Amino acid sequence: MEYKEEKRICQNCKKDFIIEPEDFKFYEKIKVPPPTFCPECRMIRRMIWRNVRSLYRRECGLCKKSLISMYSNDGVPVYCNDCWYGDKWDPFIYGKDYDFTRPFFVQLKELFQTVPRFYAYKFGNLINSEFTNFSKDNKNVYLAYSVTDCEDIMYSEVIDKSKNIIDSYAVFKIDNSSYNIDCEGNYNTHYAVQSNNCIDSYFIYDCVNCKNCFLSSNLRNQKYFFNNQKLSEKKYFEKLEEYKLQTYSGIEKAKKEFDAFVINNSIHKYAFIYASQNATGDYIHNVKNVKRCFDTNNSENVAYSMRAIDVKDCYDNQGVGFNAELIYDSMAATENTFKDSFCYITIQGCRECEYSLILKNCSNCFGCVGLTNAQFCILNKQYKEKEYFEIVSKIKGHMNTMSYIDEKGRIFKYGEFFPYDMCPFGYNETNAHDFFPLEKKEILEKGYPWKDREKRDYQITKNSSELPDDILDVSDKFLSEIISCPNNGNPIFQCTTAFKIVFNELQFYRQKKLPLPRYCPNCRHYQRLKYRNLIRLYTRSCMKKGCQNTFQTTYAPNRPEIVYCERCYQQEVY
Repeated sequence: MEYKEEKRICQNCKKDFIIEPEDFKFYEKIKVPPPTFCPECRMIRRMIWRNVRSLYRRECGLCKKSLISMYSNDGVPVYCNDCWYGDKWDPFIYGKDYDFTRPFFVQLKELFQTVPRFYAYKFGNLINSEFTNFSKDNKNVYLAYSVTDCEDIMYSEVIDKSKNIIDSYAVFKIDNSSYNIDCEGNYNTHYAVQSNNCIDSYFIYDCVNCKNCFLSSNLRNQKYFFNNQKLSEKKYFEKLEEYKLQTYSGIEKAKKEFDAFVINNSIHKYAFIYASQNATGDYIHNVKNVKRCFDTNNSENVAYSMRAIDVKDCYDNQGVGFNAELIYDSMAATENTFKDSFCYITIQGCRECEYSLILKNCSNCFGCVGLTNAQFCILNKQYKEKEYFEIVSKIKGHMNTMSYIDEKGRIFKYGEFFPYDMCPFGYNETNAHDFFPLEKKEILEKGYPWKDREKRDYQITKNSSELPDDILDVSDKFLSEIISCPNNGNPIFQCTTAFKIVFNELQFYRQKKLPLPRYCPNCRHYQRLKYRNLIRLYTRSCMKKGCQNTFQTTYAPNRPEIVYCERCYQQEVY
């Protein structure tokens, strides 16, 4: 069958969107109807289910052990991993017959609000890593999220195969560094953005294989550069000494100059795409045939997804990876999953599951919650193979004839992800708030979930303005201080109002001769995100005089940066 491009109107934002011929081919391949939400609204809808940073103190519903959970105390029990994977409970006792007199999503929501959940998304060998989430095979990880194969990581997110890192975002194989954003292979490098394989450098943007560079950008294979000017070794270290980077005032001075330098004196490639073929989006590496994707690596034939690693033939996903294939419109399908659709957390070999939540090594499960090593189940009830497929076919038809309609009139038939009012998280707790920030009023007007922060009555012992300017003046007594955050609980930044300096953190600052921070970890996270564009694509022309090339970029047309196409960027920078 030959497909043609179609223009449709999004149910949610009411804007036009295009379904392209290759999209139709994918939907036909996995036997699902085309979406009725636009790509951006679909992404937001999935992101609302990805809470990585908001943690709550709970206790295991079975063994009563104290836990740090991603779920607030909303009445649904959470279990520690030992209990959840153990044999002391039976998720099938919650099973029930499908009721064809009520909408499917009403029944699934009831089941999800009853079956115990595992407390956080943690797997593999985790050592001394209680305060983390979306974490796998780590040691000494503290208040860091979406971290894999790492050691000694603090206050960071999206970190892979790195060691001794503080306050960083989206880095790979970084060592002994801080304030790195979208970097790879750096060592002892601080305040670096989109820079790779750099050593002993500070405040650099888009630098590769550089050593001892400071306040510079677009450098390749250089050393002893300041403001993109070559200096002698002696002059370079004299200039570095002038800034007194061991002081907070010195760091703030350098940061202000760096921000202006990046905007006014640097060339920006249209997208952070490398070693890739036929790719659109941003923050992409080593891919082929990738469309409108972000934070996607080592993948092929992927569209409308974010944080996809080692996947193939996948559409509309958030946080999928490690040999996942034919996954559609799901959140957190990892480790050898195959042909799962409309799911939340399917792991370790789940195959052909639909509308299911928190499954491990299951196959052919529809509308199930909390199962392990199961197959041919509907609403946590076991069926024989032939009966399973007969009932599932009837349920899909029933989802179309008795659709779920939410308070905003949005219709959820077969082929749509979970309704917003089924989500256990508030919009403001999740990645949706990071990449599509909204005020509380806007969130509620759109019918998205909101969660007020738990009230914390911290007894402030030190205002952040009273902290020593110089790290050399910081004694161990500051480890006992409860420090106020200047943002004073601002919900836009998920501000915690106060924070503490912990021992390993202080040791890092002393070793690297960096000052104490003045803001809480959440506020620092949002400061780092400012160095990233929002995940929205615009069609623009190259700004190099005489070039007529156009491209899709996350740099909005009203942005002040100098943005070049691939060819002009390569000619200018390399």
